[in-house]
Amino acid sequence: MRLIICFLVALLFSCGRGEYVKYKQYANHNDTVKYVGMNECKACHYDIYESYIQTGMGKSFSSALKVSSSLPDSPSLVYDSIKDLSYMPIWKNDSLWIKEFRISKGDTTHIIDKKIDYIIGSGHHTNSHLFKINGYLHQVPYTYYTQDGISDLPPGYENGNNTRFAREINMECISCHNAYPDHVEGSNNKFESIPQGIDCERCHGPGEIHVLEKSLGIIIDTSKYIDYSIVNPSKLDKDLQFDVCQRCHLQGTSILAENTSFLDFKPGMKLNDFIDVYLPKYKDDNSFIMASHVERLKQSKCFKSSDMTCLDCHNPHKSVQSLSSNYFDKKCMDCHNVCNEEENISNCASCHMPSSSSSDIPHVTITDHKISIPKILEKDNYNTDREFLGLFAINNDNPTNLSKAKAYLKRYESFEANPLYLDSAYVFLEQTLKTESYPYYIQYYYLKNDYYSIVNYHLSLSNIDYVNFSDEVISLALSRVGDAYSKNGLTNEAISLFKKSINISPFIIDYQLKLVSLYIEQRDFSNAEKILSNLKELNPERKEIYLNQSYIHILRREYLLAEKNLKTAISFDPDYILAYENLVLMNIEKNNLFLAKNYLNQILKIDSQNQKARQLLNQLN
Repeated sequence: MRLIICFLVALLFSCGRGEYVKYKQYANHNDTVKYVGMNECKACHYDIYESYIQTGMGKSFSSALKVSSSLPDSPSLVYDSIKDLSYMPIWKNDSLWIKEFRISKGDTTHIIDKKIDYIIGSGHHTNSHLFKINGYLHQVPYTYYTQDGISDLPPGYENGNNTRFAREINMECISCHNAYPDHVEGSNNKFESIPQGIDCERCHGPGEIHVLEKSLGIIIDTSKYIDYSIVNPSKLDKDLQFDVCQRCHLQGTSILAENTSFLDFKPGMKLNDFIDVYLPKYKDDNSFIMASHVERLKQSKCFKSSDMTCLDCHNPHKSVQSLSSNYFDKKCMDCHNVCNEEENISNCASCHMPSSSSSDIPHVTITDHKISIPKILEKDNYNTDREFLGLFAINNDNPTNLSKAKAYLKRYESFEANPLYLDSAYVFLEQTLKTESYPYYIQYYYLKNDYYSIVNYHLSLSNIDYVNFSDEVISLALSRVGDAYSKNGLTNEAISLFKKSINISPFIIDYQLKLVSLYIEQRDFSNAEKILSNLKELNPERKEIYLNQSYIHILRREYLLAEKNLKTAISFDPDYILAYENLVLMNIEKNNLFLAKNYLNQILKIDSQNQKARQLLNQLN
């Protein structure tokens, strides 16, 4: 390290003080340069720091304290009528808790208290709530929509899709809503530490070299030269400026280039070298989603006929709420001099960039960044019968066939299970080299539930070179192949594949649970219980751990222990049908048919269409 510093200093001073070598790229683009945190920036840029932390980005993520929360003094209860579950925030001193409960016939039949660790969202539009268990980060089903002062389920939880406390907050999510956390490799959503708020380095790049140079007295006259130790977005050309903003203000289906992560892009780099962002396009459709500012702006005549960027109107260091009422009018008049103050023109944006609801977030209105001549706006411009035109990479005019295939697969799996997406994915996969597409053919067949084809495809490429893919991609593919082998009765082969997957991603609990099921199937209770014991250490609130342990106890006729584990599983999820099925099984084995029938009726109460439970109940009757 000392040799590197000496070389750097010698290089910088070789042209004399005040002169600076122009790097071909920014010094902080090097992978070895570390992030230093916003407090380091604060030491020299105090005024900017004090202004910035009042912005939406500066407040994007915080500890769940009263000072950070937008919740009113008497927050409203949120009731999910489909799941028959209620949610209520409760402050205990300065700690926030969310209580989930169910009331039946005047009695509380289920209750869970979750301590909230973080608030995600600045409060300009929403506050959502996160909790962690041993570093595993999840969202809870309660969001406060600040604009309308409404409490409701978070986006994606409505219409029977309430996953309760299971939604994982992974790197794709947190890499836009916060500064970069210390993510645990081999996991989806486990973190060693989590910073608070989108920080300076998200737009300026890692600051280690910049701080080092200034501490050594190396000062660049930025009125004459570019300081290549840190990125100043205003000094970038138009496209690279846009890439800084659209890294997060271009929401859609994000597709990583192979062997890259959501941490790899740095300001000053080309975004499409790392990520392609896809949006579905429909005929005669003008709807847009929450974070589509760049995509909408690019459709504007103002953008197409000028060199404007986001920075022409926005100062990222200042909160929009702190600006004067005519701030943006003056920005418009900088270009449109036909409008001037003498004509009393005001609030240009209200006509040319009207506020509107987004198609993906309820109870929120945002400024439409498509600058246009006013039209009569329909109350709801979202038409479910729209003609689908395809997925388009908004930040890349020439995405690869592999990128397009991955986009259609992800769109199907994560957003909308439309068979058309799978058909399109297959077309693009067929135009891709087999050495590049192995995990995505696996994903394609897996989403089609075609386990036979997965086994055949995997066998045909037994010598595939996994180095072409990231660990995350390969571990997921191997677990899916393991599933396929298991479905085809090839248990030993499936166990081997799951072991490989777990070796790559040891902190993804789902892979280990699948291996446990296979061990139980083989009556290898010793290995199954070793894994279950480890999983309890990782996340003691995973209901599947107790379900599997109960099944082992049932097979051993240890009914008291089985019942204890099943009741624990149900305490985490009152509608856990698999747990009730095990209770039915256990009570049939004990010849307690009365209890078995009670549990079958409970299953039918949860799922009235459960034919398996109905048939068994009829047999017992």
